[in-house]
Amino acid sequence: MIKEYPILFNKGLPLYYLIAPCLFLYIRGSLQPAHATFRLNHVLYLTISIPALVSIMPYSLADAATQQWVVDKIESNVAFAFSDNRYIVPNWHWFTFPLSGLVFTLLQFRLAVLAAKTKQFDKRTLNWIFAFTAICGVIFFGMLAINLNVLANFNDTWRILKSGKLVLFIGLALLMFSGSFFLSPGLIFGFSRIMPKGYTRAKARLSVPQNEFSETRVKLYDSALVTRVETYISQTQVFRKTGLTVSDLASLLEVPNHKLSDLFNNHYKLNFNTYINNLRVRYVKDRLEAGEWKQFTLEAIAQDAGFSSRNSFSLAFKRITGITPSNYLTALKDKAA
Repeated sequence: MIKEYPILFNKGLPLYYLIAPCLFLYIRGSLQPAHATFRLNHVLYLTISIPALVSIMPYSLADAATQQWVVDKIESNVAFAFSDNRYIVPNWHWFTFPLSGLVFTLLQFRLAVLAAKTKQFDKRTLNWIFAFTAICGVIFFGMLAINLNVLANFNDTWRILKSGKLVLFIGLALLMFSGSFFLSPGLIFGFSRIMPKGYTRAKARLSVPQNEFSETRVKLYDSALVTRVETYISQTQVFRKTGLTVSDLASLLEVPNHKLSDLFNNHYKLNFNTYINNLRVRYVKDRLEAGEWKQFTLEAIAQDAGFSSRNSFSLAFKRITGITPSNYLTALKDKAA
């Protein structure tokens, strides 16, 4: 394919350098909410690809005939791909790319160790991160070993790449790498694990008191994030914004969307809309009990609380309090009389 489209030759090199730092930044953002959104200093991690960009420039700026000559030359003699020709990237890239990957893998492992010490993350998530990091290390180390083997045996390159056991091992590691994303959907994609109806953990209920179990569950979540969310909502009354979504709140808090969804679903045991409607109903009740029904209509107060319509307000109010807003207001008036 490269022979048919020579313009694509060596264009992947800068991207290869970005694989490890991007994985590191994502894992760090997942473990540390403060680093979950883009920061200017994140660009520094991407500068690692600059030498690769410089190295591919001579070939990229060459005319089409020259590019075709280079790929034809490599096809006829693969050793040309490791020569000092000005259109061929320097051989040191074969070392620096996997070595840089190993460095970021070690930094990623350090993040996982520090996260484990805080005891704020569930064991399943940490085990996945450790396993994922180990797979990354195996892949980058394997690439380094293959590159060393190829550079030491130019004339035997195709045999090494096609039938070498190490290449097969790296292929299996890459397969495991791809499959690992489906083993922790909550961390990577923001999906929540759903248990089938009727599923119970009988052993847990028998061996652990309910209050102790609840305390253990709460510890799985970053207490700083819980405080941050509750404080922000309380101080800004952001729930009064009509049409507020979890994405809106995540953006305001600079927190990953999937982390915030997971917090509401598993820490508060409520979906986001239910949680927000609870706050809105409480806001309406406080205003009604303060006597503001004498100055404003029930619909006006509900709209100020963030409800988009009278019907949605009535349904939410009755679901939470057990009575309709009109009956609740009538009871307040009778009490005040």
